[in-house]
Amino acid sequence: MGSRDDRNINRVIVKNNDMEAYLYLSPPAEGESYDQQDIIELLQASGVREGISTSRISAMIKKGIYNHEQLIAEGTPPEAGVDGYFEFFFDATGAGKKHPLIRKDGTVDYTYVNLIECVQAGDKLAVYHPAVKEKPGLSVKGKPIPGKRAKELPPLRTTGCTFVPEEGAYYANIEGRVEASKSKLSVTSVQEFRNDIDNVFGNINFNGDIIIHGSVSEGVTVRATRSVTVEGVFHGDALEAGEDIVVKGGILGSNGTKVTCGGDLLADFMEYTDVEAEGDVSANYILDCNVVSKGQVFAVGERGSIVGGDIYGMRGVEARFLGNDVFLKTLISAGIKENIVQMRKDLSRKEKELSEAFQQMRIRSDELERRVRLGTADEAMMTERQNLMREKIEKKAELQEMEQKTREFDELMRISEGAAIRAFDTVYEGVMIMIDSQQYAIDKNKRGVEFSRNEEGVLLPMPISSSFARK
Repeated sequence: MGSRDDRNINRVIVKNNDMEAYLYLSPPAEGESYDQQDIIELLQASGVREGISTSRISAMIKKGIYNHEQLIAEGTPPEAGVDGYFEFFFDATGAGKKHPLIRKDGTVDYTYVNLIECVQAGDKLAVYHPAVKEKPGLSVKGKPIPGKRAKELPPLRTTGCTFVPEEGAYYANIEGRVEASKSKLSVTSVQEFRNDIDNVFGNINFNGDIIIHGSVSEGVTVRATRSVTVEGVFHGDALEAGEDIVVKGGILGSNGTKVTCGGDLLADFMEYTDVEAEGDVSANYILDCNVVSKGQVFAVGERGSIVGGDIYGMRGVEARFLGNDVFLKTLISAGIKENIVQMRKDLSRKEKELSEAFQQMRIRSDELERRVRLGTADEAMMTERQNLMREKIEKKAELQEMEQKTREFDELMRISEGAAIRAFDTVYEGVMIMIDSQQYAIDKNKRGVEFSRNEEGVLLPMPISSSFARK
């Protein structure tokens, strides 16, 4: 190899957490040359035993690469494992189900909205793909480097479906609505009606989802604990749902017609109807209705309009047209009204009452437990102790639900502080705009206007922000 002095200068440099080794060679003495085996021994003497590239060593010797660090050995990086995952054979996210189609004339086609996805008994719903085990790596010094461990997911809890371990697959047991969450897969009953619903048929009450493939006549009440879909026109007296409502043919109410939902309400149109919705309310047009929404109210198709009535969207209202040219009385409001403030106070009061009641239960429970430990509890106390344990569980669940509702309400109020009312085309003379407790009367037609509070908190009309501009 070279002289003894040369050997002292030659060196191996290990970098990048022992994943790379570099060789530095000084020029050999005149008349001498380096031998590949000697260099391998030098690497090994420095602890480098894995990933040595003999071709690179040969290239250094052949090309005479001296006085430069050259990469000569590389470790094997670890391979991360792949976590187990579920493959669903339906839209498990629900994305796009509430998005209607925009027609060529600019109006919104709500017939494309599909709240629920139904399956038949025996349908394959999901397959679990097990985790792929990680592969360890190896440093240039031969030290194993662990890869990121893969995680297996626990089996899904099931309702209305069955897991087949041999296949890792889930199958529907019944016909109905399929849904998935992070931990549960369920198929629940759906009540479908293939014809129009009239007074002869009678009212409908169902613990689940309802789909009506027709219209609903006057005098009929439809109630569901989950969602309601009406393919035709709703003329009935009342429509109630614990979740979303879609009326693809529109709502044509009469005096006293009321629609209540725990989620969003979407309809082709709404006329002469009282609406209460926990979520958003959307339609092509809303005529002479009273609407209360804890979300937003939309009528933003090409001819989207809100005419007449009292419309309140806690988070805001948006339409192409507000009011009309015959001065039909129209009140559009948003933000935090006095009754909303009162609702928040009522929530606080109920939460406090529940908390105090639960605390009293805990005090009494602790006293009974102490009597049991001392052996002084009589039969009546033992019975009370058992009853109190059950009541504590129920009261705690009720308190937690109330606390969650309060948090959600507070978040809604926070978001509503920036509520705005927008007319993308025209807001007509005679319309009354209201945000929180401030009012603004429209004394002449305005185009492309947004009503919101300025930095001083004063309600004023302003040109619609470019981010909200409509064609």
